[in-house]
Amino acid sequence: MKRVVVTLALVSLSLGCREATQTPRPEPAPSFDLPLLGGGRVSLEALRGQTVLLDFWATWCPPCVLEIDELNALQTELQGTSERVLAISIDAITPEELATWVTEHGLAYPVALASTELATAYGADAFPFHVLVGPDGHVLEQLQPGFHDREELSALVARHRPAR
Repeated sequence: MKRVVVTLALVSLSLGCREATQTPRPEPAPSFDLPLLGGGRVSLEALRGQTVLLDFWATWCPPCVLEIDELNALQTELQGTSERVLAISIDAITPEELATWVTEHGLAYPVALASTELATAYGADAFPFHVLVGPDGHVLEQLQPGFHDREELSALVARHRPAR
């Protein structure tokens, strides 16, 4: 009987260890091809080779508005690297109204126009919602919805930088 208990304990321990050491396989990011505010388009395919922080947001979302300075600072920090910030607006206003709003609020990073369907495809159920997509087009990490300061956002990107 004692041998059976010890064997079961060892089996449980080894299963637990195996589960703890398995790394989840990154999921491919949902594809998109979106108009950019101010002209042009951006697609997931065109972003290959870059690490991109997708920021799903809206003008009616107070935490989204609070994050603008944080994302502007991150955008400045990432200049000269292969890392980018891309805001994806889910607003239901005209592009002209959004462009005026973006100018008035000083967004210093590109803004793409989308719908809640794309946000939902990425797993968003509240905003702001942040997803880091790797150079190979796979989702590296998602943050919990809500406000994140520049240190949290910078740490997210840094966690997925290749070792130099």
